[in-house]
Amino acid sequence: MASLSAEDIAALSLYDPKNWEVQLHQTEQRIALITQWDVQWQGAKVLEIGCGQGDCTAVLAEAVGPEGHVTAVDPAPLTYGELSP
Repeated sequence: MASLSAEDIAALSLYDPKNWEVQLHQTEQRIALITQWDVQWQGAKVLEIGCGQGDCTAVLAEAVGPEGHVTAVDPAPLTYGELSP
């Protein structure tokens, strides 16, 4: 991983401020996962399918660094997760 902390990355995500601790712990868990995988991340090209709002995408982008690239797609409609009236 490069230089951003879990707090820095979590702050980039869309979240309800009252759920900050949840967002932070999820980000820490994602960082822990990708650092345990035996992958050379710096400069890598990554395809993330089913990225949702992009929480893991931000962690992956930090891992690949400025020489890498992350393409993230999600087939769900933009209204996914919204409450119906």
